[in-house]
Amino acid sequence: MLNPKTSGNLAVFVGALLLTILPMQVCAGDLVFAEYISSEGQKIVMELEIQSPAPNTVIVIQHLPKGTGIKQSDPPFDKYNPKRCEAKWLLRKVKPGTLRISMEITGSVKAGEIRGEVRYKDPSTGRMSKIHVSP
Repeated sequence: MLNPKTSGNLAVFVGALLLTILPMQVCAGDLVFAEYISSEGQKIVMELEIQSPAPNTVIVIQHLPKGTGIKQSDPPFDKYNPKRCEAKWLLRKVKPGTLRISMEITGSVKAGEIRGEVRYKDPSTGRMSKIHVSP
C-alpha cells in the first residue's frame, strides 16, 4: 500500500516527468520524411511529407547513375551537374503537407542505381538535418 501522504507527491512527480518527456518525444521526430514513389525506368518520383512547423527551406539532392540526364522535372531543378549526375532543388517557403518531385530521365535506371538526400534546418531549434533516401 502506498502511504497517502507520499502518494500525492509521487503523482505530482510522475505528472511532471511525463510533461517533460512527452514534448521531447514530439520534437524528436523529423520534420521531413522522404521516400521514392517511383525509382525505376525513366520516371523517378520522390515524395516528401512536411510536418509542422515547416522548415523555411528544404534542399533536395538527387544522385543519378553516370551518363544519365534529366529531360524535365516538376518542380524544375535549380542546378544540375552532369559530371556528378546530380540535380538539386532549393524549395523555399514550404508548407506542411505532401510535396512530390518528379523527373523524366534519359535512359532507364534500376531501383538500386539512384539515391537522394534531403536537408533542412529545424525552425524551432536551428538544428540542421540530413536524410538519406534510397529505394
